[in-house]
Amino acid sequence: MGREGERAGSFSITTLGCKLNQYESECIRQFLVGHGWEHRPFGELADFYIINTCTVTGRTDARCRNAVRRARRASPGTTIIVTGCYAETQPEALAAMRETDIVLGNREKFSIARVMEQRIGHGNGAGMCDGPIEEFLGHSRAFIKIQEGCDASCSYCIIPRARGPSRSVLPGDVVSQVSRLESNGLEEIVLTGIHIGRYGRDLDAGTDLESLILRILAQTKRVRLRLSSIEVNEIGDGLIDLTAGEERVAAHLHVPLQSGDDEILRAMNRPYDSSRFADRIWRIREASGRIAVGTDIIVGFPGETEERFRSTLRVASELPLTYFHVFPFSPRPGTPAAGMRNQVDPETKHRRSRSLISLGRAKRLSFMRDRIGSRELALIQPPQRGRSRFSTALTGNYCEVLVPADESLSGRLVPVLPTHYSRGNLYGYVASGGTREVGA
Repeated sequence: MGREGERAGSFSITTLGCKLNQYESECIRQFLVGHGWEHRPFGELADFYIINTCTVTGRTDARCRNAVRRARRASPGTTIIVTGCYAETQPEALAAMRETDIVLGNREKFSIARVMEQRIGHGNGAGMCDGPIEEFLGHSRAFIKIQEGCDASCSYCIIPRARGPSRSVLPGDVVSQVSRLESNGLEEIVLTGIHIGRYGRDLDAGTDLESLILRILAQTKRVRLRLSSIEVNEIGDGLIDLTAGEERVAAHLHVPLQSGDDEILRAMNRPYDSSRFADRIWRIREASGRIAVGTDIIVGFPGETEERFRSTLRVASELPLTYFHVFPFSPRPGTPAAGMRNQVDPETKHRRSRSLISLGRAKRLSFMRDRIGSRELALIQPPQRGRSRFSTALTGNYCEVLVPADESLSGRLVPVLPTHYSRGNLYGYVASGGTREVGA
């Protein structure tokens, strides 16, 4: 290993957390492969194991530590490098693990190739592993970074400390990356970041998320765009109308609520109240009933009484939301919420979470059933393991439709027609012989 003309060595990389982490892992993977490293699946012997971590909750911290231990068991002689948000905020905890060899925070993440070269005592002075990418291994769609960091100061969140202030990727660089992926056959791109609604505020006047989307649409031909999570105050009428009326923009918005109680929202330092949130969600529904609107809700925030929880339950029930991601409050060290009084006990958090999860499932089922008989443009996934007769078609409004498998359609956007719902699944077929009929 390490001689001129030979491969530099082998590596495995695993990712926990958000779509942005997944994009950054793919940047690292492709850079290393392009510089002579052999990529191996997680679980196989490799010279290096890279763990790209998340720290959004205590549960994700535990999953990160478990991934480190699994890497050591899978490849006892490997060098384990831990990077990402958990490595940025709690490097001492990771360094104290006997399985860990190297800890690199987010600010050092893209110098990982140099670190690996130094470890083996050989290399060509590799540069920074920060893109662009040519593909997205194991995915029929790609995530690309348009923005990094966060300027908000939510009292429960550690991410601004982990990721730093908001920074936007230049529009030309975003368009170039989308065009490159489109030319390589990818037909859906997810625009992702930590706080994408602030896109462009650090760039030239007139540059914002809506203008970026319009520029991408004008300079590409086929690819569908999907937005990752966006804050309610950053959803203007123009963006809503674009989501409702342009088939190349997925009819799907994920808008975090966090709480339906105004006192809790103030304690969270969220910049809206429940009335403002409701106004925007109803505006989305008025634009189109086809738009899926998902949300995040934190349960058991300090000071959340039964009455305040019922406010959240009422708001979540009354609004035309499609699905919920429910998170029991997890105190993050160093955040104001971690030291707040009136912490809620775990049993109460669990009980309240179950109530919201049950409501969210009912809303999801109702939305899926409403899609029956409605033509939807969907991205065909490879046939599922154990379900070789079917492929999953992901619609713009985030429904999964099981359709008869056809390998020739994998990775393509085609019209599908959902026909019925059975045993937790929506079933249908590819319409019009698999040809795409944008706007039909």
